[in-house]
Amino acid sequence: MNIEDIPGIPDREKRFEEITVDCYDEYEVLSAFEVYLTDALQTPFTATWGAPGAAQAEPVIVLGITDTDEREGVRLRVRGGDGDTYEVLADQIWADEAESPNAIVLDDYRAYVAGGGLPIDEYDEEE
Repeated sequence: MNIEDIPGIPDREKRFEEITVDCYDEYEVLSAFEVYLTDALQTPFTATWGAPGAAQAEPVIVLGITDTDEREGVRLRVRGGDGDTYEVLADQIWADEAESPNAIVLDDYRAYVAGGGLPIDEYDEEE
């Protein structure tokens, strides 16, 4: 299966299995999610930076992936309403078209992060 076809799988658990099929540790899983976002997001697309409906939510255009950090995760390059570009954590972006492949990819990534998926957790280092 091609990675850009994964958002078409209706079940998130099955999508996660496809994304992480050859991963042996959390670093490889993060790398697999970076590839998933890189290959499956159809950029550019309109989105919201911040949870939709939140006071701080801002409309943006997602331009692509910039890099990945083991502590913070995947970053996207976005263009704000002011015309400037920013690097934003992917789990802070919601695609405007709620049922689109872009929305599915971002929702999958948010579920991965929310489930404690990032290899280095700030709380682990404080102990």
